[in-house]
Amino acid sequence: MKKFIVFFILCCFLFTASLFKKEFDFSIYDNLNVQIFTQGKELESYGSVMVTDNGNGQIISCTYADYKTLSASLKNVSGITFIFTGDKDTYLDCISRLNVKVVEDGETDFLGYTNYFGGGVCAYDKKVNVQGYFDGEKIYIGTPLLLGSY
Repeated sequence: MKKFIVFFILCCFLFTASLFKKEFDFSIYDNLNVQIFTQGKELESYGSVMVTDNGNGQIISCTYADYKTLSASLKNVSGITFIFTGDKDTYLDCISRLNVKVVEDGETDFLGYTNYFGGGVCAYDKKVNVQGYFDGEKIYIGTPLLLGSY
């Protein structure tokens, strides 16, 4: 009986801890924009947010502040891309801050897993939920993968 009680308390603790997952704060990066990719029509209009229908859903382009407001109400999100300016050091710093476990690493791109994002897809027989790309001026961080053009 004591083992069951200890097990039950541990399960309750782990479940409660999972409810308070820390979210990564992208607001520290310059010229930050967000693209939210949805399946289906999620949004007609919202302030200065740009909504583009792409045939299968929508691409919602917005500021980080608008993203923080909208994200809780969007139901069919298939991916999110955070776009900001920076140099190679900023790109590497972001990967480090996200605590990415890199699965595939290139000179200007990576594929990996971070506890800051949920979900994921399978690549190289591993679960991944973050992809990044640096084009020399802009940094693109996508979850679970980069979608759209970059």
